Amino acid sequence: MSDDDAYLLARARALRVVPVPDEPDVLQRLGRAAEAVERRLIALAPADGEAGLLVAWGQDVELAGAGQERCGTHREASPSVLLMLGACLRACWTDVEQAPYPGTAAAEEDVLAAVVPPDAVTVRAGIAQYAPTAPYRKALRVLRACGYLAADAGDSMVRLGPVVAVWPARDVEELRRGYACLPHTEEG
Repeated sequence: MSDDDAYLLARARALRVVPVPDEPDVLQRLGRAAEAVERRLIALAPADGEAGLLVAWGQDVELAGAGQERCGTHREASPSVLLMLGACLRACWTDVEQAPYPGTAAAEEDVLAAVVPPDAVTVRAGIAQYAPTAPYRKALRVLRACGYLAADAGDSMVRLGPVVAVWPARDVEELRRGYACLPHTEEG
């Protein structure tokens, strides 16, 4: 792999989603560079943007630590992050017969309402009123940074991110079976 090809691959991985190159040779070079390190290119068509490419693990690659007990190579997600991911998935994936990505946009406050107990009251005015939602707002930032959710567009909406697009079919099928268990409001 040439330095230029390695740069293309590194840029695509760092940006997570890159625009589809106009030049066919650049697209071919990026594809070859991805294959050289057991990766693949996934074409994405987000609901709110232009098409792009995501670099994902190859179809047959078994990730290190998969299926092992605590291997010490990664951190476990906190309960608030897992709950928030479930609530976001339920709010944005409204048709379980379709693939979850790109899904639809959901209001951030509706997603928060699915995980914050309805009887969570504040004892003081001011900043303390945000105390019940603070761990879940932090979880939103973590999920956005990791690509499970799209970057914050400043419109108080939650959208599924590109990492959801590369979930294996067996995982998506498991989520379909457990869809009713995902956190949601009574209306959702």
